[in-house]
Amino acid sequence: MKWFEGDIPRAIQQAKLNKSVFIVFITGEDDSSVEMESYLHTDDVTAVVEGNNGVAVKLLANSNDCKFFSQIYPVVVIPSTFFIADTGLPLEVIAECKSHEDFLAKVKNAVEMQKRATSSQASHLAQQPQASTGASPVVASAAGDVNEDVDGAVAATRSGSGDDEVPEDTADTEQSLEDKVERAKQLVEKKREEKVKNEAEEERRREVERRTTGRSVQKLHQQQREMEMLEAKMELKKDREEEKLARKRVKEEIERDRAEKAARFNKEKDEKTKLAEEAKKKKLQEQQAALAEEQARRSDTARIQFRMPDGSSVTQQFSATDTFASVHQFITQHVGSPVTLSRTFPRRTFTTEDQTLTLQELQLAPSAAIMVIPGGVSTSVVRSSSGIFSFSGITGLLLAPVYFVWNIIGSLLGLSRPSSSGSAPAKTRSAPTSSARGGDRDPGRKAPSQRFHNAEDDSEDEDRATWNGNSTQQM
Repeated sequence: MKWFEGDIPRAIQQAKLNKSVFIVFITGEDDSSVEMESYLHTDDVTAVVEGNNGVAVKLLANSNDCKFFSQIYPVVVIPSTFFIADTGLPLEVIAECKSHEDFLAKVKNAVEMQKRATSSQASHLAQQPQASTGASPVVASAAGDVNEDVDGAVAATRSGSGDDEVPEDTADTEQSLEDKVERAKQLVEKKREEKVKNEAEEERRREVERRTTGRSVQKLHQQQREMEMLEAKMELKKDREEEKLARKRVKEEIERDRAEKAARFNKEKDEKTKLAEEAKKKKLQEQQAALAEEQARRSDTARIQFRMPDGSSVTQQFSATDTFASVHQFITQHVGSPVTLSRTFPRRTFTTEDQTLTLQELQLAPSAAIMVIPGGVSTSVVRSSSGIFSFSGITGLLLAPVYFVWNIIGSLLGLSRPSSSGSAPAKTRSAPTSSARGGDRDPGRKAPSQRFHNAEDDSEDEDRATWNGNSTQQM
């Protein structure tokens, strides 16, 4: 089967020009469509169609041409083959075929129907030219009748009895001939009028058919243009929607990337800051510890400041390698009574276990401040105490005024207590007041012992050391 290469309107015009059958094959994508198309491509079907100048077109079921075609000829089944006459009437519609022979028989039937329609039209048109020449047979017939009448008249004359009857028969014969000629003329005129009328009717029918075909083709083109415009509009709208969605996705991706980068940057920044702070803190602690150890290691001496319960302070310099027992012995001899030593920072109360440790090991070198609490406390009590607010500290604070008054009375009465160590006065650097050397008391504040004054203020240092409350001589 050879498919027509032009569009559908041109195929229709070609079929009308050939006065042949117009074949339209509607195909899909299933196996039935492939099978029917194979029937159309067989040699038998091709010979029948091409032998009668048939015009065949192939339309896809989902194409616009098929949609326009189905508006005129409804397409119910796919695949299907339409055989349409040149007048536009459907001759045969093949929707299902069991075999090739059945399909070929239906094709031949449609072609024969087209031939019969074409032959009937040709015979009808052939009768119209004969109307113009119809006078000859009529005249001949009339002449034959005349001859028959003449012969009859002659026979009647021969068989007649007299000469009078001859003129009457001749007159009747002439009258009959004239009537027949007149009837022949009327018949010819009637045939001519019928021919003209038929030609006018045929021309009018052809004009109506031409106009109908033109309107159908124009409507088909208009619908096709509208469909194309609608598809173009929908395609443009679809492209815009896709472009809009693509831009939206890109923006969301950019925002998400920015948020992830910002979160990652902040996290890394926090981690770096935290690590830097930890490293800095660790380094500072290491430096401080190293510095303290270095100072303690390099320092040969330990300058200890003893803070008395009455607010005064005593400063003494020891060797860094001396044990804490020498410090405790010094302050005990200086005070003249058992005492307990503690440190405020870091908070610590020294016990008998610390007596064998060096000042460098106790981190009391190169300098340190130690609080002196009157009264000895057992190890268990000292360990459970907390600075000067323990039981022994409170007892020492309560007895401090008593010691102070006792020292004053002893100084007034001239009583003195010998020093417990002969070398202590030589090594002692007393600080009866909280001077700049002590650094822990306000210069404007005076110790309770400085609020007293007596006539012996200008006496010797030993007497002053007795009554001002800082002397190690006790009654």
